This record gives sequence, C-alpha cells and structure tokens, in this order.
Amino acid sequence: MELTNFIGGEFVSAESKKTFAKLSPFDGSILAQVASSDAMDVIKALQLAKKAAAPFKELSKEQRAGLLSKIANHLEQNADAIAYEEALYQGLSHSFVLENSVRPAIQLLKENAQSLLKEIPANILLQPNGVMGVITSWCLSLKLVVERLAPALAAGNVVMIKVSEQSPITAKILGEAMVAAQVPPGVVNILQGFSDVAQIIAGHPSIHAVSAVGKTSTMENIAKSGLAQFKKMQLSGSVKNPAIVLTDTDYKKLMREILRPFLMGQGQLCWNVSRIFVLESFAQDFLATAQEYISSLTPLKDPRGNEVWTPLISNESVQTIDGKIHSGVEEHGKVFVGGSRYDGPGFFYKPTVMLDLPNCSVLQQDELQGPLLLVTPVKYQHETLKWANTSYLAHSGIVWGPSEKVMKVVSQLECAQVWVNSWLQGETATIFGHKQSSFGNPEMSWSGSFYSDVKKLAGTL
Repeated sequence: MELTNFIGGEFVSAESKKTFAKLSPFDGSILAQVASSDAMDVIKALQLAKKAAAPFKELSKEQRAGLLSKIANHLEQNADAIAYEEALYQGLSHSFVLENSVRPAIQLLKENAQSLLKEIPANILLQPNGVMGVITSWCLSLKLVVERLAPALAAGNVVMIKVSEQSPITAKILGEAMVAAQVPPGVVNILQGFSDVAQIIAGHPSIHAVSAVGKTSTMENIAKSGLAQFKKMQLSGSVKNPAIVLTDTDYKKLMREILRPFLMGQGQLCWNVSRIFVLESFAQDFLATAQEYISSLTPLKDPRGNEVWTPLISNESVQTIDGKIHSGVEEHGKVFVGGSRYDGPGFFYKPTVMLDLPNCSVLQQDELQGPLLLVTPVKYQHETLKWANTSYLAHSGIVWGPSEKVMKVVSQLECAQVWVNSWLQGETATIFGHKQSSFGNPEMSWSGSFYSDVKKLAGTL
C-alpha cells in the first residue's frame, strides 16, 4: 500500500518519488510506503491553494456549511472503518479512536456548519485569512486536524495540512472525505513527510496563519519560522498531566479507571497522565492494588481488542522511554513495576511505575512520552497541589474523590481542563494548556480573531 499526498483534489506521489516505511505498532510489520515530501511538494500545493483561494472566498456561508455537512456525512457513513484504520496506524483500540477521534470530528464539522448559519452583528465584517497551515501530531489525529480544519473552511480559508509521519493514514481518510464532499480542488491540500515540511509551511510568507500541535521542540521550530513574519500562531506543545487521588476514594474499585489515562496511549497522548499523587495514609495499599492490576495486564495485539496496555508508536519511542527510565534510576528513583521491554513482537514496553523521584527532578518536570508513571505519596492534601502545580507545563489533570472534597482541589489545580472521576468521554472541546503547554491565539470559533480577519465598523452607516 502506498500513502500519497492529497494536492489539488488528487492523490499524488511526492515530486522526488521518495518514500518511507510506516511500521505497525502492534507487530512491527510494514503497513505502507509513504510519500516523503519536500519543499517542491509544498510549493506545488501552495500554488494550487492560492489559485483556489479567491473563488472559495466568494462562496456563501450556506455553501460552505453544505460542504462541511457533506464531509461530516462521509465520515459518519464510514466511521467504523475509519476508526479501525487510525487505530491500526496509531497503536490504539478501535473503540477508543471511534469514541474520542472519529465521532468528535464528525460533531465538530456539524457544529461549525450550524454556526455558519447564525447571524453576525451588523458592525462586524469577517474576511478569511487566505491560506492557513495546520500541523498536527499523530495521536487521535483526525480530531486534531478537523478541530482546526472545520473552522478554517467555515471562515472561507484554504488549508495546507501536514499530517504526522506516524499517522499517514489520516491523509488518505481526509482526502477521500474531500473527494466525496466535492470540496473544490486546491481548497484542502494534505502533505505527508517529516518536520522539515512543517517548518516550510510555518515559515512561508504566503501562509498567513498556522495552527500546530506537537512536542515542544517541534513547536519551538515552528514558532521561530512563523514569528519572524508576525503571522497568526496557535501552538499546543508538551504536557505533564497529574492525577490526584483523594482520601475516601474507592481506588480498589476504580483502579482500572484511575490507570486507564496512563495505559491507553502509553503516555504518548496529550491527554495522558504521567504523575499520580496519593496520601501517605493509603499509599501502600494503593500501590499494592496498582501493582496487582498492572501485573495482570496483557498487551493489545489488535485494534479490535479490549486490552488497555497499548503499544508505543515506534521502536525509537521504546528506546527513548527505556533511556528515561534508566536516567530516573540514576536520579534515585525506584522501579516499582515494569521497567523493561515486552518480550514479543511490536513496540510494547511494560507499563512502569516509579517511586521516590524528587519533585524537582527532570522526569518529574519534563514530558515523558512513554509508559512511565511517577507515583508520589504526600503527607497532606495541600502538598498534592503544591507539587502538581510546580510543573512548567499545565495542560490538563484528573481528580478522583468524593464530590464534597473534589471542588476545593479542582479550583486550585493549575491547568486548562480538569476531569472529575472520569477521563476522555468523547469531548469535542479543544484544550489549550496554560504556562508553557501552549502559545498564541487560542480562539477556535470560525468567526473569531484567529480563523478570520475581523473588521469592526465604526461611525454612522
């Protein structure tokens, strides 16, 4: 199978004809050969995008709403197959991708279509930015792309998308949706490839706004490329999400749910938890229960399975987390569970729990991007907030406990979203973290200041 670029309404190979192999996280086999794009592919796509910009801008709001609805209908009619394809390429379960990527993407398209039909105040004029860039990471990438693509199209922009090299199937899924919805050629162009393609998109003067999601080092390079031109930027970077388990939580009954935000995605998703804070009064029993549960797990070998121990996205990710665990031991951390690679095919690493790491250590502060959970017992409840808030990253968090105790903790936890006694229930809202987890204009409405150029009229009409 070859996965190509989608340029000018057609699937086309890279100009260089070069490809790279995408390997299955589940067994290491080759899933596809993928177009390895370079600057020539970006220029080709950009030329067609600029050509399509003027006529697309002239479409009425009703016509743009119709296109969004058609894209949503195509995804909805093929939701099960699409979820399986993404799950296969991303090393996740089919049901998880269906619930948290495909269905939210469909809903976002419908919501933007409906929003287009609402009245805009008479003293506000909205104009599209022109050509916009969208760059995303691999995890649940259909949702990550659509939550940016939908408002961009609603506002009348044409879009250049760079999908992650780890989820090249997303280009095929979206390209087929554009064809099915009869989106005019050149309005949406989707490029495969590596980070150099993303930087070209971010830095090209003809691209007036860039929305991107990825690790901090990638976002830094994109920012450097785009900020020199003072273009609109919307960047989501690294995360360090905590979970707090309060006194009187029935953690024995809830252990599967408490550990699911760590296991499903293996710490690679921006919604994953990498730290858990518990009180010393029940820490020993909590750890024993967690150890028993983790030791009973078997790896997810097929997207249709129900196991929560999922593979890492690549062999490089396995090697990276192994190195981080060894560095944690050097920082006097204690491996409580796991700590080694799974002996079998695929990119699996045993879910690892580490104790006794200093709260200001590198692993406690930096993003881990792997199946490493740091459990920190504290004497008093206020210490959970102190150390959870010490991080320079602040995307999201989870608090587990009785309703009468939860809100006091939630109100003081420094992050953009807090789940209470749950995690990822198919939400469509985009999370832009606080502190160093995001940068730029977080406006997600098609009629807001990021996706549109907003002009206010003053005086007497």
